[in-house]
Amino acid sequence: MSTYSEPFGPIYVRPDNPDCPDCDCCTAALCAAGRASVSECAGHVGDETLIERVTGCPCSAESTRGTLAWRAGMVRAVTFATEKPLRQELEELLTLVAADSELGDLADLLPKVAVRRYVWWRPGMRPVLTDFGRAYLEARTGPRVESLVTVQSVDKAARTALVVIPVSADQPVTVPLDALANSRTQLDAESLLTARLYAEVNPGARTADDVVVTKVRNPAVIPPRPGSPDGAR
Repeated sequence: MSTYSEPFGPIYVRPDNPDCPDCDCCTAALCAAGRASVSECAGHVGDETLIERVTGCPCSAESTRGTLAWRAGMVRAVTFATEKPLRQELEELLTLVAADSELGDLADLLPKVAVRRYVWWRPGMRPVLTDFGRAYLEARTGPRVESLVTVQSVDKAARTALVVIPVSADQPVTVPLDALANSRTQLDAESLLTARLYAEVNPGARTADDVVVTKVRNPAVIPPRPGSPDGAR
């Protein structure tokens, strides 16, 4: 506990924040902030020693399925797959990793896909696809269709929204709030509940968590005409 002296009275004691019950590196308050941020727990401390201690906290880590950082990573992987795909030999490498096949000369390219966090790999070990690598490959080979997206509820503290997507899942889907409420949709958290949105989704998703929502659009917003210098609509 930290203390400070008051010259005219008692010594005041500032209570420590309780430890997080789900990890051994953070306080409960820090993990609450980390879970609701793509910066994870490490992005919410300023002390270098503390940063080292909490980096990779499982409560907020990008590698932990269901965290906000993980959801953002899934959106990023699918966005790259549909808008800026890898060159052919890197996609071939991912396909071989997915099939647990011999990599041959392509093994030398593993660091290039590992840095994108599409594979989990250490020298001397067989590489495996991460959730992001799997999402990338599925977006390259499987269908993505536009669907109506109806917002059921918004959790501003967690920075997420619960949405209904008829073509992809039989249960509500958790989506990063910033994917829906942003400058492109011209919506905020409150107005999402009455908005009619559309987005590209993967209809073959195995679970609600595997549904990845991209290219969200608000039909009430008319985009600027291409090539218009003043943004005229």
